[in-house]
Amino acid sequence: MEELTVAGRALSYKQLEGGFTQPNAGVAAKMLEWARDAATRDAASEEYSDGHAPDGRAKSSSSPSPRADDFLELYCGNGNFTIALAPLFRRVLATEVSKVSVRAALENLAANDVRNVSVVRLSSEELTQALDEKRRFEWLGDVDLDALRLRTVLVDPPRAGMGPEVTEFVSRFPRIIYVSCNPETLAEDARGLAETHDVARFAAFDQFPYTDHLECGALLSIDTPNPRLVGSAPKTGAD
Repeated sequence: MEELTVAGRALSYKQLEGGFTQPNAGVAAKMLEWARDAATRDAASEEYSDGHAPDGRAKSSSSPSPRADDFLELYCGNGNFTIALAPLFRRVLATEVSKVSVRAALENLAANDVRNVSVVRLSSEELTQALDEKRRFEWLGDVDLDALRLRTVLVDPPRAGMGPEVTEFVSRFPRIIYVSCNPETLAEDARGLAETHDVARFAAFDQFPYTDHLECGALLSIDTPNPRLVGSAPKTGAD
């Protein structure tokens, strides 16, 4: 069991042997606070969604008002980001392909009393097909995709990055929070989004001091969603 203090709240995580986890707890907590801050900024005005002006730092001492829209997380793992960001949104849809990680995420959500999250065992490609109404998956259970207003997506992909297909999918969202353990594939995917999104914020998190490895975070946003990008999947909620 591991406990992190994020935005003044103690979060408890069950870390499974052999499962993926953030290795540096102190830096991981700062990364979660940065992701929360990125999720609650207004992309156009750079103000928090609750109307407060930014002060250049994550709002670690108090929680902003929840957004009125919903949140999608790809590659959610054991719920590391899910648990920290879920209170900021109305509802959350989190996807993960690993059965072990899905089980751990459900346990961690229950341990932290997070109740507005649906975790489904789907790949990003399968979720795209479900949102586009091309296929129906039993793993979705009673999740009503039509009721979701997904405008923010967080991705924390493996070292290989998202790849062209997932990059095209996330381009539909006005706000993309991209966390990466490989700056090279992050740069490649960001180039794939350059026609639709700008890099509004960027941060580096040195989880492995004195090595070449570096964790990065990028907020990519568009001020006005382009109907051409979201027309095939209106359930992203981008007007």
